[in-house]
Amino acid sequence: MKLLGGVERFSIPSGTQVYDWRVPPEWVIRDGYIITPNGKKICQFKEHNLHILNYSAPIDKKLSLDELKEHIYTIPELPNAIAYVTSYYERRWGFCISYNELKELPDGEYHAFIDSEFKDDGELNYAHIIIPSTTGNTKEILISSYLCHPQMANNELSGPTVWSELIRWVRSLKHREYTYRFVIVPETIGSICYINRNFKTLKENVVAGFVLSCIGDDGDYSVVLSPDENSLSDIATLHTIKHITKEPKIYKFLDRGSDERQYNTPNLNLGVTTICRSLFGHFDEYHTSLDDLDFVTPSGLEGGFNYARNLIENLEINKKYILTTICEPNLGSRGLIGTLSIKGSYNVEYKKLRTFLAYCNGKRSVIEIADILGVEARSLKPIIDKLLEFELIKEINTKD
Repeated sequence: MKLLGGVERFSIPSGTQVYDWRVPPEWVIRDGYIITPNGKKICQFKEHNLHILNYSAPIDKKLSLDELKEHIYTIPELPNAIAYVTSYYERRWGFCISYNELKELPDGEYHAFIDSEFKDDGELNYAHIIIPSTTGNTKEILISSYLCHPQMANNELSGPTVWSELIRWVRSLKHREYTYRFVIVPETIGSICYINRNFKTLKENVVAGFVLSCIGDDGDYSVVLSPDENSLSDIATLHTIKHITKEPKIYKFLDRGSDERQYNTPNLNLGVTTICRSLFGHFDEYHTSLDDLDFVTPSGLEGGFNYARNLIENLEINKKYILTTICEPNLGSRGLIGTLSIKGSYNVEYKKLRTFLAYCNGKRSVIEIADILGVEARSLKPIIDKLLEFELIKEINTKD
């Protein structure tokens, strides 16, 4: 199904086998609450989604406080926060409440009520949009995020927000070296379904990929590397992150936690990295009611978008070139450098241009040369454009 903006939606019926998994019944939640012995209604789903255990079975039962506590989840170390808790593939019921509120509950008879159901005829939905290269190149950059965490701001809305802005920006580019595959799924089971339906295409076409997660706060800039730590995604992300922050947080695949787990499965091995501001699980607000719209900020989202955009710009320019002349070309005759040499007239840009040429041996990529120069690859675009204009370098076709 085509959605607004050309995004295409796909549905997988509940019960469908996907590799070692089965798409679960669709969970429908309508209401939920607890009535205390004094008649007060607490843990109301309609006030905060997190009050109900995600994927909770229905319940309509009167019980004691001790019995109720067996079905209540709290975070004692964050006593004012509501926990985000999910029951995976097992039927149970429960509520989430702040630890401080739990401590104040009186003894007596409680009424637990959850109006939910599991639909065996339900479905899992995911979506993608393919933005083609302007050069006819079928090689793809994968950009994936997820929609599945209710009422989470950084660990939910930030990824799709940046994802959507990247789509608009990529579409606006007059030149796209690569084709871009933007994917949005429910985390884990959604990416497994997507891979199941697109394995061959992903395997053949994706040359780099990135998962957007927790990318809207004002914290660190982080990356989770691929298992081998030497993919094009790894190279480009490590290059980009050091130019956006002086203190990048570099994590190994041991710290994986999002859909990089599925895209890097050994049989597929796309070399995907995950890019974040504060890494999932490394900030106190993670999986709690504290991950709200006060935690995610406009400056945080802008920083996350710039991180992803710069990464794409560095990839777009990351080709291999070779010098077309023997020895240094006469740059002065082409107006590329000054023709008057005076002691003290050192020019940084002239040196950058000459050094770039000196390393254009057809084997080094632009990112590799940029690392030698200590600059970001995308900053070399004006130099590269000028050298191509004068035919002083030519691209090495690495696709052959």
